[in-house]
Amino acid sequence: MTGTFKAVPYKVTVPAADEYDFAHMETRWRLVDATTGRIMDDAQGYGYRTAQAAYRAYGYKNTMRRRGTSAKTVKQRAQAWWATHERLHAELEDMQLQALKQGMPDHAMRQACAQYLNEHAPGLHGLTVADLLRYC
Repeated sequence: MTGTFKAVPYKVTVPAADEYDFAHMETRWRLVDATTGRIMDDAQGYGYRTAQAAYRAYGYKNTMRRRGTSAKTVKQRAQAWWATHERLHAELEDMQLQALKQGMPDHAMRQACAQYLNEHAPGLHGLTVADLLRYC
């Protein structure tokens, strides 16, 4: 990213699909660098249907790709990490079981597990606590 960027709407003419349909205009979104005016992302020319979708896609492209990781790679690394930290895995599972028995809400249980991992997890090797909890 060279500077700040923003989603900018533009109109697109969608052609008729068949003789019973008609052409119509749609608003599509693309991300533009606010300082230079250069188009950062426009879904290969098609545009995004919402501004939120444009930001989400650009964020995904620039975090996962830049780190050189994919969801599959993160999953494999997290599972390998858990395999080498079996004792911590067992403690975390027990903690989750006790929380369920006490009727603790899901969000509170996840927060407690995340705090426990932050305090007790040695060297995450590029993984986040959220990654570890996802593949626990």
